[in-house]
Amino acid sequence: MMKFENEAAMIAFGKKLGQALQPNMIITLNGELGAGKTTLTKGIGAGLGVKRVINSPTFTILKSYEGRLTLNHFDAYRLEGQDDDLGFEEIFDDGGVCVIEWPEFISDIIPKEHLDITIYKNEDNTRSLELKPTGKKYEDLVNAMKMTLVMDTSNQYLGIGLYRGDEKLEAILVNESKRQSEYAIPKLQEILEHQNVSLMDIDEMVITKGPGSYTGVRVAMTIAKTLAVIAPVKIKVVSSLAAYAGNSKAISIIDARSHKLFVGVFDQGKNIVEDQLMSIDEFEDLRKRYPDYKIVGDGELVGVESDNSQLVDNIFALSKKEEPVEQPDLLVPQYIKEVEAKKACY
Repeated sequence: MMKFENEAAMIAFGKKLGQALQPNMIITLNGELGAGKTTLTKGIGAGLGVKRVINSPTFTILKSYEGRLTLNHFDAYRLEGQDDDLGFEEIFDDGGVCVIEWPEFISDIIPKEHLDITIYKNEDNTRSLELKPTGKKYEDLVNAMKMTLVMDTSNQYLGIGLYRGDEKLEAILVNESKRQSEYAIPKLQEILEHQNVSLMDIDEMVITKGPGSYTGVRVAMTIAKTLAVIAPVKIKVVSSLAAYAGNSKAISIIDARSHKLFVGVFDQGKNIVEDQLMSIDEFEDLRKRYPDYKIVGDGELVGVESDNSQLVDNIFALSKKEEPVEQPDLLVPQYIKEVEAKKACY
């Protein structure tokens, strides 16, 4: 479910949708009178490169507009009970894009595979949109519009990223290790406001589960659990050590305090040495076994300047291999105890 504060925001979304549309795609628009079906169509037309003014085809039933693809805009309201062959099936397959208002009146001729959009008028005069794709190409289309929030509070960096499909809208990575709980929500609000996005627009949230600062991990985890309660959002988790390594050959380290390190060794996303807790001396022995692997994470602890600038993007990329958590309320931080680490080492 996506929420739009005003007409301009809905047109902007429609434009994004129009830019992603392919030949012979069909969109059905549902909503009461005045919900904004034609407004959304104007945005779709803008995304298709239509230059003419788009208005409702209430009396003509169909208006066509030339753009990157032809936009065929239907208003089927006056067709209730019509049994005549109107020739619409040919238009559905003529290489253009079809947007159909009041689709319930011609539902028997609309192809099964299409994108169904319902527009809801809210009490505060905002609008909410619900997208229901049927068919793989429409599922792919919706995925390209999916809003993903990434957050990492497990270590010295506060990382937040917002993505639409595979497009990164905005991201930050700042060193706020001692004040994650104070800065996480304000920084998140800044990004959402700057991108004109609300929490209700988020389809998926990805967080790191640890190891790392137990208190820090809980900051993002608590935000994710809360979001899962108030919105139909999917939650995914990735390893904090894997997040630093990304798709590279790397030894990932995180400060475990008391001269200890959380360590994992990765080769193109594959964890080849199990995440474990070790001393600095043990780490140096491990490091000799992998001389060609770069050090990522808290490299300064072992005299290495690590480049962690891709942390947020790494988390987003890793999340594509993960399944959503079935019960977000049961999530707990991953914390490797020393007794477990010794067992993993030997």
